[in-house]
Amino acid sequence: MVRMAVTSPRERFAGSALPATRKLSDLLVSARPAQWVKNLVLPLPFLFGGALASARGWRLAAAGFAVFCAVTSAIYLINDVMDRERDRAHPVKRRRPLAAGSLAVAPAIGVAAALGAGGLAAAFLLGERFGLWCAFYALLMLAYSLWLKRIPFVEALIVGAGLPLRALAGAALAGLPASAFLMGCAYLLALFLVIGKRQWELQNAGNVSSSEHRPVLASYRREGLDFLFVVTALSTVAAYSAYTVVPSTIAIHGGRSLASTVPFVVLGVARYVRLVYRRGGGGNPTRALLIDDPWILLIVMGWVAAAGWVIYVR
Repeated sequence: MVRMAVTSPRERFAGSALPATRKLSDLLVSARPAQWVKNLVLPLPFLFGGALASARGWRLAAAGFAVFCAVTSAIYLINDVMDRERDRAHPVKRRRPLAAGSLAVAPAIGVAAALGAGGLAAAFLLGERFGLWCAFYALLMLAYSLWLKRIPFVEALIVGAGLPLRALAGAALAGLPASAFLMGCAYLLALFLVIGKRQWELQNAGNVSSSEHRPVLASYRREGLDFLFVVTALSTVAAYSAYTVVPSTIAIHGGRSLASTVPFVVLGVARYVRLVYRRGGGGNPTRALLIDDPWILLIVMGWVAAAGWVIYVR
């Protein structure tokens, strides 16, 4: 007697649910939750402006962070849709769901629209100025995905603008004036990271495949990127050091200087330079912070703790 294989109701349910589960997993990966760490720049004006002294400040900062995560994930999804063909020429990005073909374009665009519309609506509910900064960020990054990424150097300046725009949105949400020094520091730091990423792409993907993945890379030269990388590293440290001791910063913090936080910035930048030149990192700044070099994460945490001590405790 031949026994027939019987599928239990539970197995049939699991089998039918698998495609939906896989689709949700691919959508989550494409939303790039690991990149949300960049949005931690948004609460920094709360920290440096003393707004975290109240529970309301913490709630507002957390809400702003969540809203910006929704907006940025929408942009990431759209960017992956636009770049799916070129991403297949990249040694790492070819594994992204849209590039690999495991996620269809239609659901990606649908989720992006929902996240973008919902995030912007929530942003305006939190505050009009905050909503305007979020909308400006979204429009600028959409323009980057559609057109501006093809223009050498301009594309790096736009990607670098992401960090100061997050800080400006945070300052608007906190109801605090934005520090020109702090915005400049954020922009220099972002350019430092972007240039390090372009270095990695040019070196590790090879001249042919790198230009296929990102055509604008054909206009860059390694020597020029090396020079800009070192210049932005030194400029970031110099600008932040100046920010900690200028009279306006000392006045905001009741006569207290933030100079004690400078060593953390020096160590963090130096450690990242070492990661790029000695260990071939830099292709993914978020991965560098969270995985590649644990010392960088510890240095960042030490910097936040030192700044919090000066502003709220000392």
